[in-house]
Amino acid sequence: MHSISESKKNHLWRKVVWFTDPNEHPLGPHHSVEVYCSEESNGYAVWYVRKLGKDDPRGGGIDNGDYLLHYFPKTARDDAIERAVLIANSDPSTDRIIANLDALAAAAQRV
Repeated sequence: MHSISESKKNHLWRKVVWFTDPNEHPLGPHHSVEVYCSEESNGYAVWYVRKLGKDDPRGGGIDNGDYLLHYFPKTARDDAIERAVLIANSDPSTDRIIANLDALAAAAQRV
């Protein structure tokens, strides 16, 4: 699929919620939605990475980008991972998961 930037390779848990099927679009464009938990210098962060096409019907009024959804102290590693897992698996429908992530991103910090 695509590579994770060097600064984000310290992830503890990651789930690609949705991605462009490379068999249907071998030359691109390649889009994806993912949630991951990473260890930071002084705690743990839960991230939402949104890379959808401009014409994607799941627009939600949210721009593509990396959103910091939650930040946890060093003593809350398990809580951070649990939060990421729960967010990424919040619904059986991928579209509803993306809508939930967009709602969280609306109140989050875009980085």
